[in-house]
Amino acid sequence: MHNQNTSPEAIRQRTLAALGILDTAPEGEFDALVMAARRIFGARTAYISLIDTDRQWFKAREGFAPSEVARECSICATAVDENREIVVENLQEHPVYGKLPDIVAMPHFQFFATIPLMGPLLDGECAPIGTLCVIDDRPWIANREELDELRQLARVVESLLRTRLDAKLAEAALIERKKLIDQLHRSQRQFELAEEMAQIGHWRMDLATQELFWSRQTAVIHAIENPTKAHLQGGLDFFPAHDRPRISKAVEECAANGTPYDLELDFRDARGVFKRVRAIGEREMLDGEPVAIIGVFQDITERHHFETRLRAAAHSDELTGLPNRARLNQYLDDGISSSRKHGKPMAVLLIDLDHFKDVNDRLGHEAGDRVLKGVAAQLTSDPLSSDLAARLGGDEFVVVLESERLLADLPGTLELLLERLRFEVGRQGEKMLVSATIGAAWLTDFNDDRTALLRCADHALYQAKRAQRGTAAICPDAIAGERVGAVPHLRAVS
Repeated sequence: MHNQNTSPEAIRQRTLAALGILDTAPEGEFDALVMAARRIFGARTAYISLIDTDRQWFKAREGFAPSEVARECSICATAVDENREIVVENLQEHPVYGKLPDIVAMPHFQFFATIPLMGPLLDGECAPIGTLCVIDDRPWIANREELDELRQLARVVESLLRTRLDAKLAEAALIERKKLIDQLHRSQRQFELAEEMAQIGHWRMDLATQELFWSRQTAVIHAIENPTKAHLQGGLDFFPAHDRPRISKAVEECAANGTPYDLELDFRDARGVFKRVRAIGEREMLDGEPVAIIGVFQDITERHHFETRLRAAAHSDELTGLPNRARLNQYLDDGISSSRKHGKPMAVLLIDLDHFKDVNDRLGHEAGDRVLKGVAAQLTSDPLSSDLAARLGGDEFVVVLESERLLADLPGTLELLLERLRFEVGRQGEKMLVSATIGAAWLTDFNDDRTALLRCADHALYQAKRAQRGTAAICPDAIAGERVGAVPHLRAVS
């Protein structure tokens, strides 16, 4: 017979209780990961959820209003209970999920992908505790690369949860430490053992003298060979000048009011190495009087760098370094809104390289990569350096023109760009001429959203290709479904 105390449900609830995460305020790290997931997919909605006994609670969310929903109606609860990914091309047509009351009530929910989040190891046991999920208002099939990126983000969420549990354990160690001060006259050895287990340094500042004591691990983080006593000011010198008032204020409020603090800060050790650290502090009382501030100190440089790279990767094309489709979509939405508000012109250029496949086939993919990088360099150099250039994928690029000087003579700008994107590439004596074809579209009252604007530019590109590759065409009006009855006039730019 299965022991209820070791069932996945029991483990899940114990883990959530140990994390102390349910019904907590938003946190930047979780919000950043949800934002990254949403932009990778270009989706309407993304969230991180946790499955409680009777509800699905959202720790972080974008494009979704409720803070919780009933567990019995949750697809994510099914993913957690069965510990499996669920990816649905169209929820509304699914024979099971499409009949759920919440899905029926929200017909705009169509594409759905959810990845279970494994909870941190607790007393030698672990179980799924929640999900990372993306939802879109259009049905589509996610490719392997997109799902792999979503899984990677899920692993980062799990890492944050482990870090959170470690911090809780460290906080528990601090409480135990204060008890030991009263009971065992500050048993230093026992706390050092706890420190080694947690791999976190500790410190103590005497409120009367403002002298600092650093444990061995704290000294290691500072790149000081031997633990030493220092003054508060000496400890502040390791932090950048703009952060010192923030730290001083936190220490002062902790000493005066007993307000604990938990800060992530830039840091430069004694060898000049830049790091990212986490500093936690709280007041120590003795016989009812504040005597010191005690805390823990953790080097989180590796995690910080990984999260930074992850956020950058969510917005950038790996080969060229240009913004990717997700970043372009956000930029266009913001730019169109700003253009309408301030009455400023905008145009979009859709660029397609001519016979790029022949370059890869005849000269190799390395030559093809050089071409793509060369195009990216041209699109980000003067006079285009102040405008956004993005890579959609393959040999397709987009430039969002907002420069008044370039927009004032759009045909001339296109002629300049066509010339810049015409060059030779060769290998071992064999050379090929590379050129580009461009479709341009103005932002107008008719194509006043991202989809219509790009559709217009794409139509112009198609017309330019039909006329002659290596040219450009300008579409002065929108092609937005039935709103435009006739095909707009397109002007070729040689």
